[in-house]
Amino acid sequence: MSTGNLSAALSLRTFLEECKAEGDVVEIDLEVDPHLESGAISRRAYETGSPMPLINNPKGKDGPDGLFRILGAPVGVRSDRATRYARFAKSIGLPSNATGHDIIQKLIASKKAEPIPSIKVHDAPLKEHKIFGDEIDLLKLPVPKNHASDGGRYFLTYGLHSVQTPDGKWVNWAITRCMVIGKRQLTGLVDVKQDIGAIWAMWKAQGKDTPWACALGVPPAAAVASGMPLPKFVNEPDYVGAITGVPVEVIKCETNDLVVPAQSEVVLEGTISANETADEGPMGEYHGFLFPTKKSPQPVMTVNAITYRSNPIVPIAVAGRAPDETHTVWALSICAEILDLLQQAGLPITKAWCPYESQAIWYVVQVDRKRLVEMKTTPEIFCRQVGEIVFSSKPGRFVPKIFVVGDNIDPSDLHEVVWAEATKSQPQDSDFFFVGNYPTYDLVPYATHGFNPHEPQAKVVRLCMLPAEFKTLDRPWIEASFRASYPEELKKKVLDSWLAYGFGENPVNL
Repeated sequence: MSTGNLSAALSLRTFLEECKAEGDVVEIDLEVDPHLESGAISRRAYETGSPMPLINNPKGKDGPDGLFRILGAPVGVRSDRATRYARFAKSIGLPSNATGHDIIQKLIASKKAEPIPSIKVHDAPLKEHKIFGDEIDLLKLPVPKNHASDGGRYFLTYGLHSVQTPDGKWVNWAITRCMVIGKRQLTGLVDVKQDIGAIWAMWKAQGKDTPWACALGVPPAAAVASGMPLPKFVNEPDYVGAITGVPVEVIKCETNDLVVPAQSEVVLEGTISANETADEGPMGEYHGFLFPTKKSPQPVMTVNAITYRSNPIVPIAVAGRAPDETHTVWALSICAEILDLLQQAGLPITKAWCPYESQAIWYVVQVDRKRLVEMKTTPEIFCRQVGEIVFSSKPGRFVPKIFVVGDNIDPSDLHEVVWAEATKSQPQDSDFFFVGNYPTYDLVPYATHGFNPHEPQAKVVRLCMLPAEFKTLDRPWIEASFRASYPEELKKKVLDSWLAYGFGENPVNL
């Protein structure tokens, strides 16, 4: 699967070649049933930090070159701590040993960089095979059913949807789930509070169906951009160029004027109905639950054409208990957005992180205490500022809980975050609630299944610092730990002599 000079960020196949060389791909040649088995393999890989499963022979695949192979856990994490975030890092042009904070800083830097417009090409491998109209039968394809209680077979869980405004000025690439409901029909979440739904509403207002395409197996950087809560009217193709430093190649669809990444594996083309709906759901969600009765009427998508390259690869995201793509790509993208917003507002916030264990519900921000003390502010005023900025924003819709920690706490280390919360967060007095005109996200389980689900949902900023930390840099306590309780020369001696003491290889902190 030669990919020429394309980087891992710009080609799924280069990405897989590099990951395979690092032992992070397992090719499965045994026949695998897309009915639950491929989902179970993927979930097991997510939850154990195992290599990505590339399923070469799913039951129902259309011959050696046909539709399609399945790639599970495309942006899961590795069990190796040093390269834990390698898949996300490679997706945006960073080395395999990049940290989570490196990834967030790259996303912010890309957002601030000059956009690099895409380049339109006229031929690409995805045009090798073409199917039109009644030749299409989605029901015969190896579309996976990922969880036993899912409402159907979900084809598009990590696909890039391409739509544009009726005037053609805004091209939006987005990730949203879709399930097969007929030979040429799908239905999926088209939320008018998100960009794809806002554009659909513009077409609907004109009494027209929305021209639509969905690309699968896209350049990894394009998938990342599609999963980010970017500001409205930002063209994702140009942002992909800012991430990679070079223009992303795009190609026109066969049946409409939309463009998709030229280095895609499979592309569906068609329309999103302005009026016809079908029940969508339920599906295992990012919060780790599946509510069997959760269905909703969503627009029907009709497929008029499928183009694909030989022996194509379709990545799937099997959402559930962390970490999967909803916690790596989506949650870390939200971290980048809220960190940028807080820093633009002049607040002394140095880092932001979403502990994967929180299922993309907790967001932790770290404070530069020197600047905090210089502000001469109070805990309440500061926390109110943080909450107002984040909760009023577009990404803030997805952020119900913010934890504020000092600069001695690494937000990406849950062990440290829990220590700070348990010892410094005082019930009631350290919690600052926000209720009212703040955008909320109803997929959080307690929003619809908790207390008073029909009333406005509260959001909270939880301060995990003591009041003294706002007044002076001289904390009235000393941390009782290896890092803080001993002279540097003694710590160095202990580390250098660890093996001589009779211990095994130098351990990592728990």
